[in-house]
Parts: sequence; structure tokens; C-alpha cells
Amino acid sequence: MKNYVVLMMLVGLFSAACGQGESADELSWFHDDFEGASAAAEESGKHLLIDMYADWCGPCRTLSGEYFVSEEMRPVLEQFVLLKVDVDTEEGGRFAQIYGVTGIPCVVIAKADGTEIDRIVGTTETVADYVAALEGIQAGIE
Repeated sequence: MKNYVVLMMLVGLFSAACGQGESADELSWFHDDFEGASAAAEESGKHLLIDMYADWCGPCRTLSGEYFVSEEMRPVLEQFVLLKVDVDTEEGGRFAQIYGVTGIPCVVIAKADGTEIDRIVGTTETVADYVAALEGIQAGIE
């Protein structure tokens, strides 16, 4: 019995350690990896959704912590290859310059090669409004 309890504790610890990453329910985001996201978009035939943000930016945290994790947003986000770019890093800053980003959060919808299709700067009043904005962009490119 004692061995069984120890075994169950080890299984629990191992399961907890393995579960610290993304769960199956979370969307998969590339982080500061344009090449990887671009290759995935090319392979899947999806467009890129590039979220340019900074950790100190309140509206950026709202997008990441409330909007992008909402169930209402999920069906729209699943139609894109998702890339987060921290504009406060050297590489992220150069990336933001290439796109002419003057305000964040800035979400750029782009082709797999990075060609910009459209963008949303800032947030909206509600998640539903942001979903509608993304759906409007999608409708214009399909």
C-alpha cells in the first residue's frame, strides 16, 4: 500500500510538471519567430495574425489576457497562424519598424510572406466588437 501511495504521488507530480505548458484547449502562438509562423502559414494556407505588443502596455495585456483567450474569439483566431512580437526587444523593434507601427497593440493580418493585408490598432469596447473587426477583415480577403 505504501508503494502504491508513493507511485501515485510521483504520477501526480509528473502530470503536474507536464501540464505546465499549453493545454490542448489553448491556442498555439509563435513568439518572436516570424520564420516559423510564416512557414506554418504557407503550409496551412492560412494568413498570419501578428500581435505586436509590449509587456508594460495595458491595452496589450487586455488583448492577451481577456480577448485572445475568450471562447467568443477562438473560432476567428483558429483561422490564422498566430504570432506574438514583443516590440521592446531588439528584433521585435525592427519588426515593428518594418510594419510602420506607431501605436500598440497593433494586430497585423498578413499573407504568409509577411505582406500586410490589414491591421487593427488598439482595442475595441468589447470582445464581440474585436471579433467583428477581424471577421470584416477576413470577409474582405476571401
